[in-house]
Amino acid sequence: MSKPAKENKDVRVSTDFLVPFTNTLVNLLSSINLTKWSFIRELKKLHINNVSDNDGIMESFSTILEFEIHIVYEGTRNFILKIRGISRYSGFSIMVTNKGILVHDDVTENPTSSARLLKEDFLANYKSPYLVTKTFLKFLDKS
Repeated sequence: MSKPAKENKDVRVSTDFLVPFTNTLVNLLSSINLTKWSFIRELKKLHINNVSDNDGIMESFSTILEFEIHIVYEGTRNFILKIRGISRYSGFSIMVTNKGILVHDDVTENPTSSARLLKEDFLANYKSPYLVTKTFLKFLDKS
């Protein structure tokens, strides 16, 4: 397989993970009447385990696959979600708040070509309805 073909396949797999993962997190963070324990339980289902609580402000920082996930949650519709690409996706970034979403492919000094491809593929696929992919289901089933 040529390098561009492999890069495109890897980007496709990453998009198949990121689109439903991001949607699931945004839906969770936008939930009304979410208790602290329900919030933590739902994050654990997404393999996000290190959640701290500082006077009602929940925060988590995790690395999942090739992405750093940072969440600050202060209550219903008051959140910041950052997903930052690492390694081959250096430069890729998603930031979601209750006000909207920003997706970038150039947040590092030397962004990768895969970051650009991932941004394009993510934006092309992050729309309603959000498909649950085999890649995401495998991730959820992982112990």
